[in-house]
Amino acid sequence: MSESSVVRIRELKAEARAYSKLGEYKKAKKSILRAIDLDPSSKNLRHELAKLSLKFKNYEDALAILLELEKQVLKKKVLYKDLGFAYLGMGKLEKALHYSDESLSESQNYVEAHFLKGQALRQLEKYDEAIEQFDKVLSKESKNRDALYQKGKIFHILGKYRESLNLFDKVLEFRPRDAQVLAAKGRSHDELNEYKEASESLSKSLSVEDEVIYNDRGVALTRLGYNHKAIDSYRRALSSNPKYAVCWFNLGKALFRVGDLNEALKAFKQSTDLNPKNRSAWNNRGVTLRQLNRLEESLDCYDRAISLKADYSWAWHNKGYVLELLDRPREALECYKNALEHKPNPNEHDGDEWEKLKKDTNIAIDRIKKIIGD
Repeated sequence: MSESSVVRIRELKAEARAYSKLGEYKKAKKSILRAIDLDPSSKNLRHELAKLSLKFKNYEDALAILLELEKQVLKKKVLYKDLGFAYLGMGKLEKALHYSDESLSESQNYVEAHFLKGQALRQLEKYDEAIEQFDKVLSKESKNRDALYQKGKIFHILGKYRESLNLFDKVLEFRPRDAQVLAAKGRSHDELNEYKEASESLSKSLSVEDEVIYNDRGVALTRLGYNHKAIDSYRRALSSNPKYAVCWFNLGKALFRVGDLNEALKAFKQSTDLNPKNRSAWNNRGVTLRQLNRLEESLDCYDRAISLKADYSWAWHNKGYVLELLDRPREALECYKNALEHKPNPNEHDGDEWEKLKKDTNIAIDRIKKIIGD
């Protein structure tokens, strides 16, 4: 397969996930099918199509794909989990339970398989066993929203309303505007005859906007190139939670893309004020200051980013570029060399981004060597 086809498939997968976050099933499916046209033998792409069908509750479609893949793939941890969720959605609980166990036989610590098993056991009214599974999820991810919520629902069913409230409150500590959890909390208060608290929770569940949802929508819209719509979504999230540091960061990136540099700088400043450990926010703040010709200030931002991650290649490169602009070529050269020494984690930056950075950095090194005569 050509390199251009590989890049295009990657783009189509990202596009499909963005449409999926926006609830656009037909567009998401179309993107995946276009990717499959480029690589008809890809098991990964067919699995992506199955996952898409699962998300939009087209369980029979997902099941047909997954059962075919079961015959073809060797590592089946994720496949078994997805088969389990397909059967769970169809109400075939014993089948769901079977595949959760198959998935866990491949990996005993697989959080999503424990969650699947907990869901199946809850619907089978095997509440103690279900709680045991949700506890295994929480032992790995103490802020797993779904496990806390499902465990809370079980306690409500069992009449343990105070325990359910404690779990719902744990979710609301990090998702304070989660409408589903607020509604569940209201019902538990109602069972305890705490009518004022019940009314407050239920009313809030009908009126609040979950900032996480609107931030995620913004990310999806940005991915699709709808930056102005993304900005509106981020601002909507921040109107619910002005202290949402990640959302300020995302807003800054979108504002930068549309050329609103002063507003982007304000957003990045808010992000770094709220979370001084976000090295990417410091780096982006530095880039914005450079674009505004505030070069010395941008250097401070790159230094903050590098102090948080000494092998942060992008910050080293950006610092080198500003030092060039300040006519400090030897210092710039050292920064560029540092940028090339540290290949980033592929989970943070894909191969194309790294290749572009290397190319730009090597061009800069050649340029400086000509200037200083090395």
